[in-house]
Amino acid sequence: VCLARNFEPTVELIREILAEPRWDEDELDLILQSVKSQLRRQMANPNAIANNEFSKLLYGEDHPMARNLLGSTETLDNMTMADLQQFYSNKLSASTTRIHLVGAIDRTKAETALSALDMSWAAAEVSIPQLQEPAEQSAAKVYFYDVPDAKQSVLSFGRISVDATDEDFYPLNVMNYRLGGGGFASQLTQQLREGKGYTYGIRSRFSGDQYSGNFRISSGVRSNVTFESSQLVKEILDDYAQVLTEEDLEVTKSFMLKSSARSFETAQAKLAMIRNISIYGYDPNYPAMRMDYVRGMTLEELKDLASNQIDPDRLTYLVVGDAATQMDRLKELGYGDATLLNGEVTKIKD
Repeated sequence: VCLARNFEPTVELIREILAEPRWDEDELDLILQSVKSQLRRQMANPNAIANNEFSKLLYGEDHPMARNLLGSTETLDNMTMADLQQFYSNKLSASTTRIHLVGAIDRTKAETALSALDMSWAAAEVSIPQLQEPAEQSAAKVYFYDVPDAKQSVLSFGRISVDATDEDFYPLNVMNYRLGGGGFASQLTQQLREGKGYTYGIRSRFSGDQYSGNFRISSGVRSNVTFESSQLVKEILDDYAQVLTEEDLEVTKSFMLKSSARSFETAQAKLAMIRNISIYGYDPNYPAMRMDYVRGMTLEELKDLASNQIDPDRLTYLVVGDAATQMDRLKELGYGDATLLNGEVTKIKD
């Protein structure tokens, strides 16, 4: 982000960074120490633990999508400047780069400024590995990560779903509004927060990129209602397709249409739109096409989407919390004993 009047010097600075990197050893040491500190904080944070472990369970331990973007202590300890230089030479290239601009800059001015970058930054052939498709889960499984004496349990329930380029990706997000994507308008919030007081917040979402996608429900609940919360989520999912009504459809349509009218007002929102067109291959008119879809959506379509994608018997159930008091009861969900993902964990000190 820069002021429009500073566009050319900003592009020149970017050109220098990309074409003439400094490779400063002292800076690398500082960055490595900073990332190691972030990793240590993650290891003591139940929400971060849930995010990292859930990705491993969905995609498999060795899948690239399962890896922590911060790396690991081992990789950081062994990383050298030569590693970064090799990655830069082999993976970062003008030939695989997309530039997206939004602002008070006309096209000619932008192209003129960027031409210097084009001339300085050599295009090279980049080999991008083909990602292996993660295995589809046909039966529910329950997992537990032990954080002794935790006063709260972090729930992460979900499964592999469609990626962002799939024709059902947006319709599924529309369907999810009344389940867990609509805040206080969603069934999960109404029942677990408003009805039972188990949590301050719970949501469900379909997320994805051009490579993969998943459906996930996440929440932090009081430790002493871990099973009750999990059981209620399961019941809501089991009934969701059947209990949807014309009123649910109208509430969903109203929100989607009204929010769309305001969704491209900011520069950042416009930037997100052109990134979607560039990266995912969406039609340039996709926002209007989506609104046409919402206007014509029927209750039967809404129910069909829910029936096909919202199945509690095909989910991965992960709980991060106090195993000594909460793990055994999860067997009552009907999916067998929970698998403990870690051994004895040292209690986190204040």
